[in-house]
Amino acid sequence: MTQAKNQQVNKYYAALPVGQLQVDDEMDAQRIFDPGWANKLAKIWDPDVLLVATVSKRADGSYFLIDGQHSTRVAEQKEGPDFVRDCMVYEGLTRQQEAKLFLAANKQRKPVKPYDNFKVSITAGDPLSIRIDKEVRSCGLEVASGTSTNRVGAVQALVFVGEKREGLLPKVLTTLGTAWGRDKASWDNIAIRAVGLIYDTNWDVVQDARLVKTLQKATVAIWKMNAIRTTVSGGGSASRAVPLAENIITQYNSGLRDPKKLLVSPARSTAAAAA
Repeated sequence: MTQAKNQQVNKYYAALPVGQLQVDDEMDAQRIFDPGWANKLAKIWDPDVLLVATVSKRADGSYFLIDGQHSTRVAEQKEGPDFVRDCMVYEGLTRQQEAKLFLAANKQRKPVKPYDNFKVSITAGDPLSIRIDKEVRSCGLEVASGTSTNRVGAVQALVFVGEKREGLLPKVLTTLGTAWGRDKASWDNIAIRAVGLIYDTNWDVVQDARLVKTLQKATVAIWKMNAIRTTVSGGGSASRAVPLAENIITQYNSGLRDPKKLLVSPARSTAAAAA
């Protein structure tokens, strides 16, 4: 790090109460707070795996977070302001140096690939990852870094479905395999998400055989193409999954007269729950 002339920057480790760790509202970089990410961290909170925060100790003795804002706020919420967190403390930084450290901590990290993260989660004993792996294997498949006949590389889609309820993932994979065959194209990211949404929203209503016949009316590629057409600006896998699910449900409901047998759109179900 480039220092100003005659400026001394000291670095040392210290255990500090999270209630003393502040956020500088005047620093643009520090305004990037994501409540969704904080909520996700709160759900998997484990004080034993809390990594070291990066902190700047200023001339007035106050401590400002450079890296670790979300996890610090979650720690304070879960454990209270007196909870002690290990910190790497920089003393004597200028505001410009603080900003550079923030950018280095948040922009220069190489993202961990979903499959690599999944493997490490299993090694760490994460119950969800272990269950997902077991459920995929129960279908004669395996979670992998790439997709092939018997390997599913859509890790994020598997986790998306697996998080919703136990037993949902095997039903989704079995339905896709029955409809389109054990083929690389069958284990598509968007398709896994969409069928997962259909089952999860209509768990006690959907008929497996009818859903299979509905899916067989088109190839994976055609179903996806139609979903993309109804998605604003194309969208990503998550946003395309809902219109794909709705397209499938429309075809599934065609010809049904009994209201109790009709499937409900995931979007409508979410809206009703929020009302």
